[in-house]
Amino acid sequence: MSTLEVSNLNDGTTTVATTYVTNGSLKSWIKPAADLSSISDSFNVSSLDDDGSGDGGVHITNDMSSANYVILGLTQDGGTTTFTRQCDITDGTQAAGTYDFEVYGLSSSQNRTNTDSQAFLATVGDLA
Repeated sequence: MSTLEVSNLNDGTTTVATTYVTNGSLKSWIKPAADLSSISDSFNVSSLDDDGSGDGGVHITNDMSSANYVILGLTQDGGTTTFTRQCDITDGTQAAGTYDFEVYGLSSSQNRTNTDSQAFLATVGDLA
């Protein structure tokens, strides 16, 4: 395997240091199917666990350097006024190559109910 060492990238107009690109890029992202049972599209994700309604796990292809990375999660409302949907990373389950998440709805009385709904997840940090 060859190694290409480049200090800067230029698109003909703008020059940026490669460290800006490697340190500032998303290291993985995933768009699961709306029922969280399969992957609609992804980058650097090998598989998705469907652990029940609104409960899933993401397996990263090329591990992060440690469990100290940032996970971003969003969910689509789905047009319902019954409850507001949210996405959380499940406590204690984040490792260098995997993390768990939940998608749930909060009713007007703040009751939490896990629900299958469109989620969008991404990681930011250093790869191993």
